[in-house]
Amino acid sequence: MKKALILTVFLFANLHAENNYSTKAEWLMDTKTDKEKFQKIQGQLRGFDLAMVEVGYRFNSLYFAIKDKNYDLAQYNWDKIKKAIINGTQRRPKRKKSSEVIFLDKEYKIMSDALASKDEKTIQKEYENTKELCNSCHIAERVPFIRVIDPKYRWQPIE
Repeated sequence: MKKALILTVFLFANLHAENNYSTKAEWLMDTKTDKEKFQKIQGQLRGFDLAMVEVGYRFNSLYFAIKDKNYDLAQYNWDKIKKAIINGTQRRPKRKKSSEVIFLDKEYKIMSDALASKDEKTIQKEYENTKELCNSCHIAERVPFIRVIDPKYRWQPIE
């Protein structure tokens, strides 16, 4: 076992040395003007799609927190979902109306109240409602092929 570890470290050290790989990346600092820097940053932040990546991650975490009856963690993730959506609408204002009408104006508070109640049935019902509202927003925004499903179904074989 010790020999295998030494060999592995040796191989990685040689690979690193031979390809002159450097982890130093000054792609932003080497940019000459502030305008160019901000354009690069804006490109990295992208539009609403990157916000939805975070929302998807947080929604999965919300699911498992609810399943574990860890309602404080569920509320934490729910708050982060709201923040990600608000940030996303700053980057892509055309998504703002649907976000407000379907989620921010009403559903956010309803689910927060359900989580605060710590009533399992109320929370489960509201989670299902939220999931359907997410899907209706995707339809309204012309991305109906993006379907929110429970994580437990993700890795089921396709028949």
